[in-house]
Amino acid sequence: MWKFVQQFLESPGKTGAVLPSSKSLAKRMCSYIDFSKAQTIVELGAGTGAITRELLARMSAESKLVAFEINAEFCYDLRRFEDKRMLILNEDARRLSSLVKHADYVVSGLPLVAFDEEAHREVLNEIAKITRHRYIQFHYSSLGEKYLLERFGSFEREYVLRNAPPAFVYMIDLEKK
Repeated sequence: MWKFVQQFLESPGKTGAVLPSSKSLAKRMCSYIDFSKAQTIVELGAGTGAITRELLARMSAESKLVAFEINAEFCYDLRRFEDKRMLILNEDARRLSSLVKHADYVVSGLPLVAFDEEAHREVLNEIAKITRHRYIQFHYSSLGEKYLLERFGSFEREYVLRNAPPAFVYMIDLEKK
């Protein structure tokens, strides 16, 4: 947890939160995934692995998790999971479609509302290119909703109080698009 706080203080635009996600938030994010259909899951902004842990616990032995994390310190922490189903990429999410051809689900903790408009739209376009079933994103404010509506047309939203700070979870069903 202290490493998370330190990384936030050093680079708030890259880390996006003072504390790691709660177990409640991780469970809510994962509740939108049909793990029987989840051959490939991409996690954007994996951080120190709060959501990663929940994904790995629910995934089948044949599933694959591709975790994107731009912070090299956090990538080092993610390697502690030592799970052969997980590939950790120290990469920018704007390179998503050049590194991953398809994903059944994309789960994101990226602080997109802290990105400039161009980068925000680029990431959403990259997600739309590769996602087969659902894109699940959390934010700490509703400021990113206009970009979600612009790119995807609609979304479902829930509020998770048991997180510091409380978070909005957005689910975009791409099967219906």
